[in-house]
Amino acid sequence: MAFDLDQLTIPGIREHLRQKALEALKAVGVEAEFQPELAAPPDPAMGDYGFPCFALAKVLRQAPPLIARQVAQHIAPDALIAEVDTDKAYVNFKLRPQAVIHVVLTQILRQGERFGSNLVQPARHVMVEYSAPNTNKPLHLGHLRNNLLGSSIARILAFHGHRVTRINLVNDRGVHICKSMLAYQRWGAGTDPEREGCKGDHLVGDYYVRFDRELAAEYEAWQQTDVARQRLQQWLGTRDGRMALDAHEKAAAAPEPHVVFFKGYRDDYFNTDSPLGAEVRQLLLRWEDEDPEVRALWRRMNDWVLAGFEQSYQRMGVGFDHVQYESETYKLGKSLVQEGLDRGVLRRLPDGAVVCDLAQVGLKGEKVLLRSDGTSVYMTQDLGTAAERFDRFDTDRLIYVVGDEQIYHFDVLFRVLGLLRPGLSEACYHLAYGMIRLPEGRMKSREGTVVDADDLMDEMHRLAREETAVRAGEGKAHTADIDPAELEHRAERIGMAALKYFLLKFTPRKSFEYDPRESIDFLGQTGPYCLFNYARTRSLLRRATQEGQEQVELTPDPETLARLGTERELELVRLLATFPDVVGRAASALDPSRVAEYLFDLCKSFAFIFTDKANHPIVTCEDPQLRAARLLLVMAIGHTLRAGLGLLGIDVLEEM
Repeated sequence: MAFDLDQLTIPGIREHLRQKALEALKAVGVEAEFQPELAAPPDPAMGDYGFPCFALAKVLRQAPPLIARQVAQHIAPDALIAEVDTDKAYVNFKLRPQAVIHVVLTQILRQGERFGSNLVQPARHVMVEYSAPNTNKPLHLGHLRNNLLGSSIARILAFHGHRVTRINLVNDRGVHICKSMLAYQRWGAGTDPEREGCKGDHLVGDYYVRFDRELAAEYEAWQQTDVARQRLQQWLGTRDGRMALDAHEKAAAAPEPHVVFFKGYRDDYFNTDSPLGAEVRQLLLRWEDEDPEVRALWRRMNDWVLAGFEQSYQRMGVGFDHVQYESETYKLGKSLVQEGLDRGVLRRLPDGAVVCDLAQVGLKGEKVLLRSDGTSVYMTQDLGTAAERFDRFDTDRLIYVVGDEQIYHFDVLFRVLGLLRPGLSEACYHLAYGMIRLPEGRMKSREGTVVDADDLMDEMHRLAREETAVRAGEGKAHTADIDPAELEHRAERIGMAALKYFLLKFTPRKSFEYDPRESIDFLGQTGPYCLFNYARTRSLLRRATQEGQEQVELTPDPETLARLGTERELELVRLLATFPDVVGRAASALDPSRVAEYLFDLCKSFAFIFTDKANHPIVTCEDPQLRAARLLLVMAIGHTLRAGLGLLGIDVLEEM
């Protein structure tokens, strides 16, 4: 035996095969640098690993199938390799089942929940920005996807071995914040969350909605004024107005021209004729001038919202290493713009505004970075914030988790950043994600019909509690014997698992409809199904102990593990062995759905064995050594499920 199987790891299996392949390639005359691309063949019957020889045809001036046969002849079986075969231009390794079982299960049982971790080379410092809420309303369904996606990516990167900094940039200033403040001043009567018996973010959000309702009423009344009619007549003389008239004449279902106009003019009205809009703008100016009264109200309401956010974050199981506030960062970027002016890559217009000619970075048009009055735009703030993060945190890579409606913004941001700070563009990445819809339709926050994250989490808790009761009625659980507090604990874990798994099982770029009832299904591709199978592993191990059977050691001996070897058992072991690769691919692609899919496949394979009591009895197995081996396999499955669910932010349950 040329090596010790006890010291071999899962990555070591591939490295051993690679070395064997390189030795054989050298023997057939391959002197040039060539790295065989080892991968699992499409059909397990072909082998465990294989590599193609197409690239060697020019080097050896032979047909790839002939090269494959020659290479295979120079690889001798050993303690790991049972057989080497070829399939056309591919060299395939068939491994000794007992050797694979020994290596895989021994590694998992030694590492426990850390199995598959710390494999990246080289490790980097990665900063992940997610959440970025506004302090004028509660977190909603879109924030749920953002937070769960960002948190899961941070977990996966850290598990893979990177140093990760999680950061949140809270948008706590601006017109939208002042709308809530003005509404509270007018109609709040000095109330607070404690008096109202609600979370602070919900209270402030109610005033944001109240402002919009009052503005809508004000706007409707204004439409009857002479000024409004004058604006309508002016619009009808424009190209947009004429097009609206033509559409009205051609389609009986088209809205009246004045309806089209007043619907589209609302934002202009807010910025020109609206008394409420004027008050909001005045409030913003007073905030920027650091008016003590305005700043005191702003801090008070922001504190309410931030306290509410923290409760929601804790329930989601997400957190941050650093929190930045736009009220502190909005002036960043001006010095960077000045550097660009000094270097000649930015230019100042006659009115004093500073712009970037985007032709320099392969885009069309110009981007304003400073207004004519010297104030910053969002792009300027984002440039300054990004540069500050690289300088302050010594970051290697900066990932922004932001919806796909901001794709163009980040494209421009990264290109301009690279122009001002060469090299930083390549270190930035926008992880764009799609929209979530509910069966009821798209959410709209301004009208007050947003799907609050807290409300959805409450609904998932209710559905989980309801499903638990139903299963108890079917004899699948015994809720009457469980403490009510424990039942609520389980309902919360199951509900959050359902929500998290469903939102993360889709690739980030995909838009989809979230169906709460589908996500809670205990038999589908869901979080509860994965939780149930983890709890099943724990139940089997408990039963083995309770029935007086021998304790399962964490360092199994080869003789015991050698009792495993059915096709189902081998399938499970091979699947377990791929977990580190799954984590690596999820980290590289920034895609937690790869972990979610893997967990479902593992649960399905485990369920086949668990339900096949005739051929694969576990606790009831009469052969003590085989029973111990199968319990070790169950333990390894449990470790892997717990680790994978943890990467999705899902807390497991020992019993269900």
